[in-house]
Amino acid sequence: MPGWPCIYHSSLFWPTCRMSQVTPMVQPLLLQFQQLFFLSKVVGVLPQDLTKFRHKNVLEKSRNGMIYMLGMLALYVVLYNLLIYSFSEEDRTLKATQSTLTFVIGLFLTYIGLIMMATDQVTALFNQGRLGELYERIRVVDERLYREQCQLDNSCIAKRIRIMLVMTIIFELFILLTTYIELVDYTQWLSLLWMVSAIPTFINTLDKIWFAVSLYALKERFEAINATLEDLVTEHEKFQTWLTADNDAAELHTADSFETQPPQYDSNLEYLYKELGGIDIGSMRGSGSKKNKVAPIAHSLNSFGESIQTPRKPQQPNPNPMMNMAHESELSNATKVEEKLNNLCQVHDEICEIGKAMNGLWSYPILSLMAYGFLIFTAQLYFLYCATRAQSIPSLFRSAKNPFITVIVLVYTSGKCIYLIYLSWKTSLASKRTGISLHKCGVVADDNLLYEIVNHLSLKLLNHSVDFSACGFFTLDMETLYGVSGGITSYLIILIQFNLAAQQAKDAIQSFNSFNDTAGLVGAATEFGNESSTLYDLVTTTMMTPSNY
Repeated sequence: MPGWPCIYHSSLFWPTCRMSQVTPMVQPLLLQFQQLFFLSKVVGVLPQDLTKFRHKNVLEKSRNGMIYMLGMLALYVVLYNLLIYSFSEEDRTLKATQSTLTFVIGLFLTYIGLIMMATDQVTALFNQGRLGELYERIRVVDERLYREQCQLDNSCIAKRIRIMLVMTIIFELFILLTTYIELVDYTQWLSLLWMVSAIPTFINTLDKIWFAVSLYALKERFEAINATLEDLVTEHEKFQTWLTADNDAAELHTADSFETQPPQYDSNLEYLYKELGGIDIGSMRGSGSKKNKVAPIAHSLNSFGESIQTPRKPQQPNPNPMMNMAHESELSNATKVEEKLNNLCQVHDEICEIGKAMNGLWSYPILSLMAYGFLIFTAQLYFLYCATRAQSIPSLFRSAKNPFITVIVLVYTSGKCIYLIYLSWKTSLASKRTGISLHKCGVVADDNLLYEIVNHLSLKLLNHSVDFSACGFFTLDMETLYGVSGGITSYLIILIQFNLAAQQAKDAIQSFNSFNDTAGLVGAATEFGNESSTLYDLVTTTMMTPSNY
């Protein structure tokens, strides 16, 4: 339409049309979460209003959504307990035949998945208002980054979400169907309740996808700030290179002017010039700069009949085609760049605060996931050992009877924990790398005023770094991952040793009972033999005694 200018930006920005003033609007991050939000809404992971999200791409509280989510939570709890009851016969057999240790471990871990799911949903209920404020703060940060010419691309976030959803569905269906077909008696209709066993892990994975993608978005914003600072350094290095090349070119031009100056000829050799070139030096003499200069005539013939060409200076190609391009550098003006650096540091501080708020929203779900991953990984390997020893295992852990299914379960469970730890660690490193990029600006500029600005901002950045933790118990970094791996190995060895001791004690008790039974039979036979001998003696004595009648 005439009078309505329309401007299209990159994938971060919407096309905006204004009558009088063109104002770019950043694309909200939640626009990339549409598929994930709809799926989370259906299964009861988030209680926010569906209509507001569909039309405005915002997360707002919803009473109907909260009621629906509580109803889904109650339904899952009922179905899960019904699942446990339907397979309780095997667990009663386990209690009678196996050691108390295996039974207690199975009983506790049976409900840990349900506890983890309930933690995710209850936390989402309490934080439904704060979650919307969190993404609104991210949108404001994106606007400030756009004003500072920081390039962002949110299209990769939507691709990442789709990949995570596809991988989640593949893992869940594979584990569920292979276990159901291979290890469950599907001829009974109650075996269909086995489908409920996948609900806790599926809901937990959806909740952690929200955290992982949001954390990845923060890491991208940290890296955008770092890239902007690195671009300032690169531009200033080009500017210095251009200045150096320009000075070298000026010096080279001065040197060439001395080298190409026409030689001064001696008048005493005039006869020789006439003989060789046919040039009258006397006629070329004059005043000023033309004195004693020779101007050879093109195509003139010397005494040998050869033509004399006008000497020409060879043209040297420009070794650097970019040499004549003028480069500009913001770092060359410390007063001008101070505002930009201050704005970037303020945005960095805001992103760190958003990261801390995000860590607070998901503290309890992350703690429950890490506890679940640690216990399930250890228990799955322990029950795999029990299955190889022909021992009974809890009904909900029957996947441990198949080594291949066990590997898939371990990869799926540990993959969620490792990815969150790795992403938290990388985000923390990206926040701390900003100080290094800022110091590069001061080093390359080599300006006292800029040094003071950088040192002042570095003190602020020192307190801006963000670290992610699970309710403060441990930090989500690679050191924690190493410690968890060592803990799993240690506890697995301890459990196997206890199992061996319990089996040895059980075998000893069985041997002792068998020995007692054998000894009892021998004693009974001996006693019966003694009674028979006594009866025989009594009869013999009676018969041999003479009668008095």
